[in-house]
Amino acid sequence: MSFDRRRWVAIAAMATTAAGSQLAPPTARADLHNITYVARVDAVTTGSRATFVINGGQTNSAPLGTVPGNAFEANTVLDDPTRAGMQIVVHWPYSANVHCEIDVDGNPATQVDRMVAPVPNSTDPMNGVLQCGAPLSG
Repeated sequence: MSFDRRRWVAIAAMATTAAGSQLAPPTARADLHNITYVARVDAVTTGSRATFVINGGQTNSAPLGTVPGNAFEANTVLDDPTRAGMQIVVHWPYSANVHCEIDVDGNPATQVDRMVAPVPNSTDPMNGVLQCGAPLSG
């Protein structure tokens, strides 16, 4: 085989490899997303809590401040941002305007603003709860 012919065969092989790699589907990989949970209770309350999804489908919980308008913020990383969820609980005898926000990669994905007024002596597990994003697993 002459030098020119070998060179053209090599060029054709490289072009075929390059074209083939462009046609192959990308390798699947888990993209991670930065999740920011923001909760705010706009009234004086005691015992209010935010419960939110962290990695592996687990949840974490934190008390909310007793001073109206102070924002609670927590960060985590999830591979599936549709699994991000938070519940904010206000206990009887308090009621409050509650803000719940979930940001994904710095962009608001879910935001709920609602008056939460628990009913006394209720057996409903969602009494006094504001849910936003994905439901929390039992």
